[in-house]
Amino acid sequence: MTTINTHYRLSHKIEDEAFALSQAPYCNLYISLSLKAIRFAVADTVRNKFVVLEDYELITVFTPLQMAEQLRLIAEENPLLQEKHWNVVRASFSNQHFTLVPETLYDPAHQQDYLRLHSELNALQDVVLSYRHSGLEAVNIFSVDATAYQALQEIFPRQRVQVVHQTSALIRSILHHTDHSPGRQMNIFVERNYVTILVVNQSGLEFCNIFQYQSPEDFIYFIVFVMQEQKLNPEQETLVVWGDITHDSALFHILQKYIRQVKLGKKPADIEYSYKFHDLFEHRYFELYSLHLCE
Repeated sequence: MTTINTHYRLSHKIEDEAFALSQAPYCNLYISLSLKAIRFAVADTVRNKFVVLEDYELITVFTPLQMAEQLRLIAEENPLLQEKHWNVVRASFSNQHFTLVPETLYDPAHQQDYLRLHSELNALQDVVLSYRHSGLEAVNIFSVDATAYQALQEIFPRQRVQVVHQTSALIRSILHHTDHSPGRQMNIFVERNYVTILVVNQSGLEFCNIFQYQSPEDFIYFIVFVMQEQKLNPEQETLVVWGDITHDSALFHILQKYIRQVKLGKKPADIEYSYKFHDLFEHRYFELYSLHLCE
């Protein structure tokens, strides 16, 4: 029998004293999945408040199969994943396999064909899904690893799990909270070795892509390159930053070196947060909170 080793550690946990699993039918469970972390949050829909957050760091995990194995191991001991009566379960996947297609051109029968223009697909290893952005009149077509997708179905066998691409959660949240001032705004969401870049204006989304970086120099190259391509001036524009980055990190320092105005973003404002969340940096866990704005 093959034994799966544990390659995760719980790096952060918050739980409001007023929360109990018996409240699950009135709460939403949000799950964020990547090769670097598996994160959970619970939102109480009656009080419109986040009440639980758990952050599991993945260690020496390099493939979606390994990530799925760790998800199953966490589920064996985590009460949130053993509870089967949530109001909504919504999960996001972080990967580079996505494309946005205008709704007027979208044909569900050809969603694999759309995605093949941007990503290599393996019929045995990938599940192709889609998410409709009603405000954008666009459809996000994406693929997720079949083993990770199956793991979610096994953990919640009697409940539908809504699966979205992480970019959809970011797009929904950033468009919802973008200042209604004229002009364009560039936003980045930082993960370890990946950065998602989004450019928005009053009318909606102009640009969205994910870049893989290995060093601070790679990181800033992609950001400045996109600014140049989008005709945004690093001397004049304000760059808004979310994600796994700190103000004293090498990534933040190189941002400040090349871009005059850099500010850390804030968490979504249309929902409240338990007082226990107040010690967290506002720009952290944005991808998890943003799942609350998906439908």
